[in-house]
Parts: sequence; C-alpha cells; structure tokens
Amino acid sequence: MDARQGPLLPREEHALVAGLLAGDEEAIRTLYARFARPVYTMGYRLLGSAEAAEELTQDVFLTAWRKAAQFDAARGRLSTWLMTIAHNLAVDRLRRETGVSRPNLVPVEEVPEVATEGDEEPVLERDAAVRALSCLSEPERRLLARAYFRGLTAREIAEADGVPLGTVKTRIRAALIKIRRAQLGKDQP
Repeated sequence: MDARQGPLLPREEHALVAGLLAGDEEAIRTLYARFARPVYTMGYRLLGSAEAAEELTQDVFLTAWRKAAQFDAARGRLSTWLMTIAHNLAVDRLRRETGVSRPNLVPVEEVPEVATEGDEEPVLERDAAVRALSCLSEPERRLLARAYFRGLTAREIAEADGVPLGTVKTRIRAALIKIRRAQLGKDQP
C-alpha cells in the first residue's frame, strides 16, 4: 500500500487492522505514513504547540497499535477512528494539564508544514470533508464544531443550550450518519 494514494479502500483498511492485530510492524508504519500528518495537524490546532502535537501523534499510533481490536469498520472509517482517538487524547491532556476542556484552536495557516511538497492527500481529504459537511444544516454543523473542534462534551452542550442530553446525543449521531451517507454516496459508482 502506497502511503501517497487517496483514501484507503475497505479491503486496505481491513488488511491494516489485521496487520495491527497480528503485531505486524509494517502495518503500523503504513498507518503512520498515511495518517500522521492529519493527526499532527489536529494535535497542533488543539494543543497549540509542535512538541505537544508530536507527542500526541505518537500516543495516537501507540493507542491504535494496542487497541486495534476495538476498531469497528461498521461504525466508520479507519481515519475517523484515528482522529477520534487524537481528539479524545488531546482533550484529556488539556483537562489533565490545565483543567480546560475547551481548546483554543490555532488557525490552520499557522500549522507548520511537515509533509513533502506535492503531497495532495491532505487537500483531497479537506475537500472531501467540506463536501460531506455541506449535507448538514447550519445548526448541525455548529453542533459538530462544538463537539469536535471546541472539545465540548454532549453534556456540556446540553447544559449550555438547555436541551436534554439525549437530544444532543441523538442530533450529533444523526449529523454523523448524514456525513457518512454523503461519503458513501460519493464513493459508490
């Protein structure tokens, strides 16, 4: 599997996860080559420093190596699983170190370039994410932004909005399902 190709196909994801479960070091190298940059970028945006982002990136791939059995392809893509691990570890770190659960995001323009020139995968992934988000209403986009980019828990959103916790969880899940369906519709012939 070439680390510079587009998104992983389901069979490639399955092969990588199978390799991780078997303890295949090549599988973790391939996973790292494909996804280290977006994980690092998210870490930098949430934590605000290159050193913290590098540590987070290492922790994410170590967690993926140790917990590969928890990946469920029926619940989402491998990249989504890794980014969820990254987000959760970053928010945990912020809470542990500063007591803050809402990160101050660093603008994307300030994220240091870590990939080689001509690496188009992050641009393609960003464009795919923008297309997928376009299927959501403005309130759904705001809700996901609060949950995933500001680091708010569903409980915090419910309390801030005066909405039942179950309603917030249902709305987040519905928005994520819409995004997934949009991605599947795009990927199918």
